[in-house]
Amino acid sequence: MPGASGAEDVLQETNLVLWEKRAKFEQGTNFRAWVCAIARLEVKAHRRQMYRLGTMMLDEDLADQLAAPLQSDEERPEELLQILEHCLTRLREPERELVEHRYFSKGTLDEFSATSGRSSETLRNSLYRIRAALRKCVKDKLAISDARI
Repeated sequence: MPGASGAEDVLQETNLVLWEKRAKFEQGTNFRAWVCAIARLEVKAHRRQMYRLGTMMLDEDLADQLAAPLQSDEERPEELLQILEHCLTRLREPERELVEHRYFSKGTLDEFSATSGRSSETLRNSLYRIRAALRKCVKDKLAISDARI
């Protein structure tokens, strides 16, 4: 996807479709492949829209060739999960509590805000920073792991 704004738009559309179709995902199947298939369809829809508007885009065959290595990467879900768990242990206790509340409980951020004494906006900003730190940690650990192979 050329251009950050187009990529962001497609990411948001993909997230909406994933949310709308979440009940159709079959547990135990390849989540990454399911997400990539939906994202690929959203990219194609965006490309069609840009073409209709007269915006220059990469040739579709070239785009498919560039995406092929991403589609064929060997998956390592167990390794990724172990790395994520390691990265989670590196968080400070308040950060870990926030992540656990957000992703492992049915409570809302507003409820957590009331018990933690921090505003919902502060918690959202904290989650953004925590996710960025976790992403970097996982990426760094994967790079180390790949260098060993």
